[in-house]
Amino acid sequence: MLRDDQLRIIWISRIDYEKNSAVESHVHDSFYQLLFVINGEGTITMDETTFNLQPQHAYFIPKGCVHSFRFTQDSMTIDLKFNIMCDELEQLLQSHHSRKPLYISNVNEVKNLFKLSTQNLHKPNELLPYRIDVGFKGFLLSILVEREYAKHENELDSYSLENEFHPDFPIVEYLNEHIQSKISLEDIAKHFNFHPHYLIELFRKELGTTPMNFLQRLRLEKSKEYLEFTNLSITEISDLVGLTPPYFSRLFRDRIGIAPSEYREKTRTVIGKDIVLEQDFSLGEQPAILQNL
Repeated sequence: MLRDDQLRIIWISRIDYEKNSAVESHVHDSFYQLLFVINGEGTITMDETTFNLQPQHAYFIPKGCVHSFRFTQDSMTIDLKFNIMCDELEQLLQSHHSRKPLYISNVNEVKNLFKLSTQNLHKPNELLPYRIDVGFKGFLLSILVEREYAKHENELDSYSLENEFHPDFPIVEYLNEHIQSKISLEDIAKHFNFHPHYLIELFRKELGTTPMNFLQRLRLEKSKEYLEFTNLSITEISDLVGLTPPYFSRLFRDRIGIAPSEYREKTRTVIGKDIVLEQDFSLGEQPAILQNL
């Protein structure tokens, strides 16, 4: 199996915690951990320092750090454990990291790492673990770079990854901003002061498709994210992507091949599942989740 020779994710899981559940104090001496909170609330304590667990924040836990979690609301997380085999990279990480929570403005890279891991779980591919390692390494290095800029510019810790398909094409940005709106081709053309036929030709030239087909793609990708990472109903999701429930269900089935409810059920089968990417990792090192505390 092809793996990165500097950094390797050894375990990843999406874990949904119930309100008033907790993971008691424990320590990992042989690997690092990063906890990303999709939604929910609670606290994390690291070596006697406590921080609030907040949506869209990542928490870096170094080796040898005594830590615990406590959730005061139903919460959804992605948890990663990883090893660093390169001394220079490990020194860089240790010298530049901070235990302060990191706000992640674009969460898609974290979610994509999990999606790739589940894809490899269902249909192993020798290239995927390497892709996951390299993707996560880039994610960490981007965090360190952003922290350095924040120090010099006296800004709050923040992190933004722009890895989605966003061409230098203002109409695409407009469509992204109006996924929830029930807009027509004429609405788009009027906003940019174009004739609808010209707008279609422009899209075909730049992106190889029509504006409305592209908008459908954006809506479907956003709906898949809602199905995977929220508990919103199908009706609520259809409204958030600017479609009626019957049309949304029909479009989703036509384009994705299964109904939205089936897609959700398929993705839910990996919630709480240990996805082990390094066979030497022992599941016995996983702490228990305590309920109703």
